[in-house]
Parts: sequence; C-alpha cells; structure tokens
Amino acid sequence: MRNELIKDIRMYKGMSQKQFSRWLNVHYSTIANVESNHRPVSENLADIIALKFDVSDPDFVAYRERKKNARDYFFNNYR
Repeated sequence: MRNELIKDIRMYKGMSQKQFSRWLNVHYSTIANVESNHRPVSENLADIIALKFDVSDPDFVAYRERKKNARDYFFNNYR
C-alpha cells in the first residue's frame, strides 16, 4: 500500500487525520507521517485498514481513478 493511498482512503471516508487515527486506533503522528511521506506504510497499518474496511486495495484504486477522472473533467471543461 502506497503512502498517497492512505490520504485517499481518509478523504474517501471524509475524516480528518485525527478522526482517522482514532478510528484505526493508531497514533495521530502515524497517519500524519505516512501522509507526508516521512514514514512508509507498515504492514501492520495496511492490515488494520484492510480489516476495518473489509475491502481490497482494488476498491480504493477504483475510487482514486474516479477521483482523477472527475478532476480531469472539471479542469478541462471549466477552467
């Protein structure tokens, strides 16, 4: 799991870093450091996220692709 995916997952859930860290039961600094690329995503964190969501990474990859497509659409049609 890549670092940028963590932020996308958090944003997908509509949570702040603090809310997300509480929901995952990890320290706030873990999420902040992962999102800012100061720390890699540990296997433990990836496992926690997978258990909490009960979904696979491809579901989040699909979400990110939809987000990118929407951003590209609005950028190209409404600038």
